[in-house]
Amino acid sequence: MIRAFTVLIFGLTAGFMFDYINIPAGWLLGALLFGILYGLSRSDVTYDGVPFKLALTLVGANIGILMERELFGVLGTYFVPLFISLLLTFAGSFCLGWLLFKRAPMLDKRTALFCCIPGGASEIISVSGDYGADSRIVAAFHTARITFFVLLIPLIAGVWSPGDTFELPEESSIFTVEHFVIFVLVIAAASFLNSRWKIPAGALLYAILLGFFLGEFVFDIEEVPSYIGGIGQALIGVMVGVRFDRKTFLRLKQVGFISARIIFLFLVLGFLLAYVFHVLSGASYVVSLLSIVPAGAAEMSATAFALGLAPTLVASLQILRVIAIFLSLPFIIKMIEKSD
Repeated sequence: MIRAFTVLIFGLTAGFMFDYINIPAGWLLGALLFGILYGLSRSDVTYDGVPFKLALTLVGANIGILMERELFGVLGTYFVPLFISLLLTFAGSFCLGWLLFKRAPMLDKRTALFCCIPGGASEIISVSGDYGADSRIVAAFHTARITFFVLLIPLIAGVWSPGDTFELPEESSIFTVEHFVIFVLVIAAASFLNSRWKIPAGALLYAILLGFFLGEFVFDIEEVPSYIGGIGQALIGVMVGVRFDRKTFLRLKQVGFISARIIFLFLVLGFLLAYVFHVLSGASYVVSLLSIVPAGAAEMSATAFALGLAPTLVASLQILRVIAIFLSLPFIIKMIEKSD
């Protein structure tokens, strides 16, 4: 317990330092890099379960408080681009899974295809064993994919995004009693709802909706101190980073160099999907990238918030993407079974 807490403190410190020297999404990247280094060196700390869910609710609450009512009317305009992007995501992922199966003799077909289902990593990992896949390899592959994406995408988004898109709360904003109350209420209520009714990205979704409701109709809150969002991003960063430990690295090494190639091709697929979504929806390419790329709903939402790039829109589209992929999982499994 003490070691886990100490790792979090050092991760937060690294995030603060990266943010202080103006690295894009510095809170997230600094903590992520520290988490990776610690995970590779020690492999004795994990934050799966309740700690990670609490970090999700903190980020979700922050996004929800800043959400505006107009977003719900805008979301409908993105339905067709999102649907087309999802179809292309399924097609691309199936092709990458088949390529992984053909090029990695040690992997059976189901394990290879589960490695390449790009949505709701924790949910995919948890059910992969029930369908006959090697959950250890699936977990290693998804951990590496998300870690690589979370490390790279914020840098790319930060460099490409124009300066006038940054609309983060003012640094001078004070953390008030109202802030404390709303965050406690949202985190507690979202955690309870997620424990009773589990859905993909549930903790994040519940927190966003509750944060919006309380911030819009109960409390009069226009902004939140930027360091609160930074802390949430850093917590997610360090918790994701420590997952990439020595066991993960060794399992990927067993699969061979093809695993690195597939992860890189996933990145290429994400850029292509973002371009398609950008053309069809009219959203900026960077916002499209954060909304569509299969890199984790929480992680991309935190990145969007850190960069001031339509975080509520990104979070909404990422959650819809994850839920759609998870609901489609039974049909994907049937396709896998038919191909056996």
